[in-house]
Amino acid sequence: MNAVQSVYSKIFSTHPQDALALKACEIAVEVSHEPHERFVKSIDVAVILADLKLDRDTLIATLLSDMALEVDYGFEQIKAAFGKNIAELVEGIRRLNHFKDFRSNRISNEEQTERMRQMLLAMVSDIRIMIVKLAYRVARLRLLKHEPETVRQQIAYETQLIFAPLANRLGIAQLKWELEDLSFRFLQPDTYQEVARQLDANRKGREAYIEKVIHTLKEMMQQSGIDFHISGRPKHIYSIWKKMYRKKVPIDELYDLRAVRIYVDTVQQCYEVLGLIHSRWSYIREEFDDYIASPKENGYQSIHTVIVGAEDKPVEVQIRTYEMHHHAEFGVAAHWRYKEGGKKLDPSLENSINLVRQMLEYNDNPDLLNEISTELLSEHIYVITPEDDIVTLSQDATPLDFAYQIHTELGHRCRGAKINGKIMPLTTRLKTGDRVEILALKTGSPNRNWLNPNLKYLGNSRSRAKVRHWFNQQNRESNIEAGEALFIKEAKRLHAKELPIALMIERFKMDSEEAFYEALGKGKINERQLADAIQKWINPSLKSSRSIKPSVSITGEASRRTESSPFVIGSPQLKTQLAPCCNPVSQDDIVGYVTRGRGVTIHRQDCANILNLTDEEQRRLIEVAWTGEFNDAEGKSEADTIDASLNLLAFDRKGLLRDVMMVLTDWDINLIHSDTHTDKTDGTVSMTMDIELDAHSNIGAFLDQLEQVKNIVSTSINLNQKPSAV
Repeated sequence: MNAVQSVYSKIFSTHPQDALALKACEIAVEVSHEPHERFVKSIDVAVILADLKLDRDTLIATLLSDMALEVDYGFEQIKAAFGKNIAELVEGIRRLNHFKDFRSNRISNEEQTERMRQMLLAMVSDIRIMIVKLAYRVARLRLLKHEPETVRQQIAYETQLIFAPLANRLGIAQLKWELEDLSFRFLQPDTYQEVARQLDANRKGREAYIEKVIHTLKEMMQQSGIDFHISGRPKHIYSIWKKMYRKKVPIDELYDLRAVRIYVDTVQQCYEVLGLIHSRWSYIREEFDDYIASPKENGYQSIHTVIVGAEDKPVEVQIRTYEMHHHAEFGVAAHWRYKEGGKKLDPSLENSINLVRQMLEYNDNPDLLNEISTELLSEHIYVITPEDDIVTLSQDATPLDFAYQIHTELGHRCRGAKINGKIMPLTTRLKTGDRVEILALKTGSPNRNWLNPNLKYLGNSRSRAKVRHWFNQQNRESNIEAGEALFIKEAKRLHAKELPIALMIERFKMDSEEAFYEALGKGKINERQLADAIQKWINPSLKSSRSIKPSVSITGEASRRTESSPFVIGSPQLKTQLAPCCNPVSQDDIVGYVTRGRGVTIHRQDCANILNLTDEEQRRLIEVAWTGEFNDAEGKSEADTIDASLNLLAFDRKGLLRDVMMVLTDWDINLIHSDTHTDKTDGTVSMTMDIELDAHSNIGAFLDQLEQVKNIVSTSINLNQKPSAV
């Protein structure tokens, strides 16, 4: 029990007495003496993190992330004993600890190295997981001298290129300097020792010297009555060597081995502090820079001066306002961007990182990181090719998008994919860290189903454009033939065999029947648009799946608009404009898209640009209506549901009916009656279902989802409605 209490006091000394924390210490201590070759002990990592004032949940999760605990303490066991939050943290830490996809051929390329850093950040659901991973790497480096030379070189190289820059981005100086120094020590041991010998004092000596300088500065500042904050730390060995190498100067010509930073409220106070310092110490004129009066090109502002302290030792002093500091750390002059050559991060990921940097810098509450959401948000995912390259894709990308990103021809020939070694459907949504291998024919062409937005083969507009371009290049006759076949199939599915083709030509503003079929064959008109148009012909009173049923009165600006004027429901004062791509007219079913700086653009709901939006872009859709619709709707009511007969043909298998019912449940469809007949001779089963569905359902999308169910051959639906003009 003494060992447990000792560990507890080292890790949770700043936290209140906690039974769960004590239990985590007991579990970690139990396995701390078990022989696990090259395994870093979680206790050592938690001790490192305790100095960073991390929250209690992260420290507990770190203790429970010991590799020796993985067999007996899985997710469910940890969740039952410690709660869901800690269990998820442990799972995330283990995932990063098991990620072994560092290859020398990948990280030797700077672009791939940057993608690797961003991929690791995007892999974690909570930034605290990455902080724990960095601490694991520090602990590993401390033990690296016991490893073989090849292992030492590999681990140190990874650290220098991947983990030290990540610690820099997160603003965790305590981890950054040790990651850099230790990796430098193993990569260039002779140079490291030479720099270490040249330093006139050891690290503790330099830290003590800076503390004395800070003490003197504080006394001066307190007497002046200026509100201030002072921080300072000595340069570490790797940083010293980099500056010597870059400037090509010996160590005794470096003046910032010891550095102090002073923060005040105003520019005037910056110069008052400068006067106090220069009146107390002599300074090196050649090293004085006033970046407040003359900011750097990136907007950086601060006063830099080098004073000569006791024992004739130089100390760099930086003086700035809090606003300047915030701009330097989190704005366009961010120090880590300067250090890494100004590379651009994923914007959402960068915003998340800046938030964490601020929380770490001003963290006086150990539980702050637990109370504030620290989830990293990324606009992209990062997946790995069989050749170990990292490819950047949009969030909703599929293996087919991945294939088109690699090469257009590979996308055209793609017929399957392996994700992490397993064959998966082409509609599978990829996630960061997936390893993807494309299975392709030697020669092949795109499938027209890939352009059907209901089937979700493609999540990227660039991929869809490549598929459309391929079909556009085909000869006119083949496109007309394919379009006619698609039209006949869709009309048959919706029991609209008597649909006059002239109405479709008018609906889609085509010049002729052949032009209509050609547009279908090329993908300019997709299956969702076609099904929506047929659905409206069957029942003109139906709206589409994004239909709006206003229930608010018209006041203010909207009441003064013309009858055909569109407006945003609930916010009629917002600026709107008609989209030129689909030119909606009065009584068209419409939807609004919130643009960046141009108000709300009004589209037809069957506009190709709207139907092909990504999941992320769909969040910017907003409800709109024509002003006249309110007047026309007065005293009228529409049925909320309609009756229909659904027909399915499939090859029989266990679980077929269950899977069909799951689709009906997903669409909130009520089953009134069903009749199933199985033909034993050929193993087929036919189902007829009387159903009740929402009047605004997208029936084409519903049938497409049913046809994705394994063994279903065909589907059709009869809305039992009298057809009329579109």
